[in-house]
Amino acid sequence: MAEEEVGKLQKHLALLRQEYVKMQQKLADTERRCAVLTAQTSSQASPSQSGADTFISRLLEFVANLYQQEHYR
Repeated sequence: MAEEEVGKLQKHLALLRQEYVKMQQKLADTERRCAVLTAQTSSQASPSQSGADTFISRLLEFVANLYQQEHYR
């Protein structure tokens, strides 16, 4: 009887772990999309005066600059 209870608790804990991992992945994806959108909107508003000096915004600016060069088109 105690073994059954332990088994049920272990299954429940495994399900909770799976849900936790899913939520962490969704959070990371949402944060990533938010950073990209922030970088895009700040670069579209005024690239020279955008206060968002994030990795994503710098990366987008770098890629945009490469795209403007004839060699990398």
